[in-house]
Amino acid sequence: MRTSRGVAMLITLMTMAVLIAGVAIIARVRTTNHLLSMRATDSVRVQDLFRVADDPILAWLSERSGQAVVDPAMDAPMIPVLDDRVVLSEQPVRMRITAWDQFGMIPLNAHDLGLDFGTEDVAWNGTKYPGLDLDKGPQSAFPTHESPASLGGQIATHNPWPSRSGTTRSRSGAIININTASLELIETLFQKFNLGDPSSIIENRSRGEFSLFTLSGQDARQKSIRFVSISRVWSFRVDVWAGTIRRSCWCTYANQGGHWRLVQRIIIKND
Repeated sequence: MRTSRGVAMLITLMTMAVLIAGVAIIARVRTTNHLLSMRATDSVRVQDLFRVADDPILAWLSERSGQAVVDPAMDAPMIPVLDDRVVLSEQPVRMRITAWDQFGMIPLNAHDLGLDFGTEDVAWNGTKYPGLDLDKGPQSAFPTHESPASLGGQIATHNPWPSRSGTTRSRSGAIININTASLELIETLFQKFNLGDPSSIIENRSRGEFSLFTLSGQDARQKSIRFVSISRVWSFRVDVWAGTIRRSCWCTYANQGGHWRLVQRIIIKND
C-alpha cells in the first residue's frame, strides 16, 4: 500500500510540475505577445507622431524662423523648437524637434570658393539627391541636440541648392545667414571677399539681437557669396519616444514660392 501511495504521490507531483511549467510557458508567451503588441502599437504611434511633427515645424517656420538668431559662439546653427511630453493611452510619449539652418552652415561649394573646410570630401557632395544618409563613416553624420556640431550640422546639403545633375546651381551661389552662421565662417568669408568688419553684427548676435542685413561679394574668379538675414532652407531633427520605442528622422523644408514645403525626410538608423 505504501508503495502504491508513493507512486501515486510521485505521479501527482510530476503532473503538477508539468502544469506549473505549462502555466509558466503560457504566461511567458502571453507576456511576450503583449510586449510585441505594445511595440507594434508604439511603432504605429511613432509614425503618426512623425506626421504630426509637420504642424509645429511649419508653425515655427512661418512665425519664428524670420527672426532666428543663434549665439555666435556656437559651432552649429542649431535652435531648439519643441520638447513636449504627454501620456497617450497610459503610455509616455515625448517629441523633441530641433532646427539647423542650411544657410547657417558651411556651403557645400566652399572648396570652389577657395575655402578649406573639407566639403569636397563629404559623401553628399556632387550627388543628385544629397542627404546625410549617404555618409557611411563610423560616426553618424546626423547632428543631435546633445552634439549639434556633427558633420551634418556643419556642412550643408541644400546650400547652394542642388541641381538635377548633382552639381550646385551656379546662378544661385552660396547664401549665408548673418544671424545664424558661426563666427569662424562669417569672419573667414568677410576676409575672403573683402567685405569689411562684421564685429557690429557679431555684437548684436551676442546680445540676442536680430540684424537686418543683405550683402553680396565676388572674388577675382567671379565666385560669389551672398549674406542675408532670413533663411529659406531649414533642416529639423525629430526625436520621438513612445513607450518602449525611440525613433528619429531628419527633415528638410524649403520656402518655395512663398510656401514652406517638405523636400526631404530621412529615417535615421543606427544613431
